[in-house]
Amino acid sequence: MTMEQQGPLAADSALGERSAGPLGHPQLLLFDQVRVLLCATGLPPLPDVYDLLWRYAGRDDVQLSAAVAAALATGSLDLATVTAIRAAHYGEAGPAAVAAMVESARLQTDRLSQTLRDGQADLATYGRAIADGDAALNGPTAPATPSELAALIQPLGAATSVMVAANRRLAAELAEVAAEAAVLRNRLHAAETAAVTDALTGLTNRRGLIDELEAALATAREAAEPLSVAIVDIDFFKRVNDRWGHALGDEVLRFVGRHLADGVGAGGSVGRLGGEEFVAVLPGQMIDAATRTLDQLRGALAGQIIRRTADGVSMGRITFSAGLAIAHPDDSAESVIARADTALYAAKRMGRDRVIPDRS
Repeated sequence: MTMEQQGPLAADSALGERSAGPLGHPQLLLFDQVRVLLCATGLPPLPDVYDLLWRYAGRDDVQLSAAVAAALATGSLDLATVTAIRAAHYGEAGPAAVAAMVESARLQTDRLSQTLRDGQADLATYGRAIADGDAALNGPTAPATPSELAALIQPLGAATSVMVAANRRLAAELAEVAAEAAVLRNRLHAAETAAVTDALTGLTNRRGLIDELEAALATAREAAEPLSVAIVDIDFFKRVNDRWGHALGDEVLRFVGRHLADGVGAGGSVGRLGGEEFVAVLPGQMIDAATRTLDQLRGALAGQIIRRTADGVSMGRITFSAGLAIAHPDDSAESVIARADTALYAAKRMGRDRVIPDRS
C-alpha cells in the first residue's frame, strides 16, 4: 500500500461497527457467537478454547479464521485441533514441545553432573598418586638409586598422562553441553517470544501486552511518575474487510500498528489487544500530553489516502478513535484498560475519528 497526503478518519471494533444498543456492552454480541460455537462443537470453555473462538469470531487473523472454519466444516474442531491451530498461528509451544525442552534440560543436567563426578574421581586418583610419590620421596626409605627413582617417577608420569587426557575429555564434554544448552536457550527464547507476539502485526499480543502493562504500572508506582494508557480502534474496519477482502484488511492492521508503534516515542510501546484494537502505553506522560500524542498520530493517519500497491486504486482514508486513561496508584492492567475503553466508546458516540481522555 502507498500513501497520499490528505484528509479525515473513522473507527470500529472486534465485531466491526460496534454500537452499545439495548444489549449493553457491544462485545456481548461477540460473546454470543463464542457461546454458540462452544455449544455446537461441544468444546469445554477452557481459556485456550475460548481465546481461539473469540479470535475466530472477531476475525483477528484471516489465516486463523480459515483454519478454524475448515475444522468446523469437517466437524474436527476438538481440543487437539484447537492446540494445533494455536501452535501454528501463534507459535505457542504445546505440552509435548514444552515437555521435550524440559527433558532435554534434564538430560543436559544429568550429563553435566556425571561429567563433573568423573572429573572429581580422576582428580582424586591423581591426588593420591602425587601424595604417594611425595611420601616415597620424603619417607625413611627414599629412593637411592636411579632404578628406584625411575620406579617412583613412572607411576607419577602415568597418573599425569591420565589426568591430562581426563582434562581434555572434560573440556570437550563441557563444550558439547554448553553448545546444547545454547540451542535449548534459543529454543526457549523463541517459544517465549512467540507466546507474546501477535503473528499478524509483529506487535506484542494480548498476553504479552498485559504483562508489559503490569510491569509499567509497577515501575510508575515505584518512581511516582505518570503513566497513560490508550485504546485505539480502527474506524469502520468491517467495511474495509467487506469491500477489499481480509488480505488487504490484514495489511491495514499491519500498517496502522506500525504507524502507532513508530509514533509513540522511544519510551512508549504498542500492542494488539485483538481484532482492530490496539493499546498504547505511554510512560511519563500525563493525560493531556498523551492525548496530544495520540491526536497527532490520528491526524497524521487521517491525512493520508491509502492506495492498493498492486494497481494504485484508492482505498480511501483510514481513521481511528482512541480513549485514554491515566494510571491510578491502585490500578491493575485490566482496570486502567477498562477506563480507557469507556473513553473509547465516548469517542465513538461523539462521531469517531477523535481522541477522548478519561477524566475520572
